[in-house]
Amino acid sequence: MDRLVTQVPQVPQVPQVPQPHSQLRRIKSVQHFHEEDRDQGVVRTYSYYKTGSYHQHTEKQNIDILESNIWGVMLFLDGSLQSTTKDEVMYHTTLVHPLLDCLKDKSKILILGGGEGATSREVLRWSAVKSVTMVDYDAELVEVMVNRGDVWSKGSFNDMRLTCRYEDAWKYMASAPSYNGVIIDLTDPNLEKDNWLNLLNMVMASVKPLNGGFVMNAGLYIPWNTAKLTIIKSMVEELCMLNSGYKYYIYTTFIPSFNGEWTFFAVAHVSQFMKEPDQVFSIPEWIRRSTKVLPNHLIDMQANTIPDTTRIS
Repeated sequence: MDRLVTQVPQVPQVPQVPQPHSQLRRIKSVQHFHEEDRDQGVVRTYSYYKTGSYHQHTEKQNIDILESNIWGVMLFLDGSLQSTTKDEVMYHTTLVHPLLDCLKDKSKILILGGGEGATSREVLRWSAVKSVTMVDYDAELVEVMVNRGDVWSKGSFNDMRLTCRYEDAWKYMASAPSYNGVIIDLTDPNLEKDNWLNLLNMVMASVKPLNGGFVMNAGLYIPWNTAKLTIIKSMVEELCMLNSGYKYYIYTTFIPSFNGEWTFFAVAHVSQFMKEPDQVFSIPEWIRRSTKVLPNHLIDMQANTIPDTTRIS
């Protein structure tokens, strides 16, 4: 008996339709950038995407703007990290707002440095500010940030209240007019290279006629190595002694990309009431919780890092 053989019809293959380009997975080329941190004695390696990053050598310095998966967009000057878009708001709001909050008259503000435009962004949020002068020594850096750094400036370079000057901060302050407030946002102070006492004296001469004040970036707070902060504190104490009616405040905030607490010195006339930084509500709450006053004695007496083995009763 013959078997019945049933043939299964073949299903024709459907040709694959290429996916639109927008649905294709984009693979970026990953590069590595090395930073030498002399303060902490380490070399850091950052992974970044070649696509979206930018490098330029100006007459004054090397600029590297790197797109990172972890830190967002990063700005390096001469190989040193200046800012990342993930946490720059922690630095810039803490630098600007304690001083601006206390000034009764905020009409006329000077920024020394601040080339990425984030400091001016925070200053210009205050409607009482009528004019801001930003002095940066590298016009090419500011041009790069105007064209490529809106993620930092958020349009501050287009504000009609902002005027940019391109010269050395010391040279500018030698003939500077009076300001209600001065924000010193220069790179981490190099006390061996630059005459900071001279700069601070000129800044004080600028704000004193208007009973104004100033704030400065003073670098990393390392509890067991406060030598640089001790020198800066001595300069500021001398300023306040020579200019009656002035007092100073020291405070820190934690900056993740800087791997520690960053220090700020603020000087204000006694007629201006400066709140403790964790009470300045123009700083977001999530930043205020890690912002605090740094007592003088923690600078004067470096931390003893040897564990205490005495018994606790």
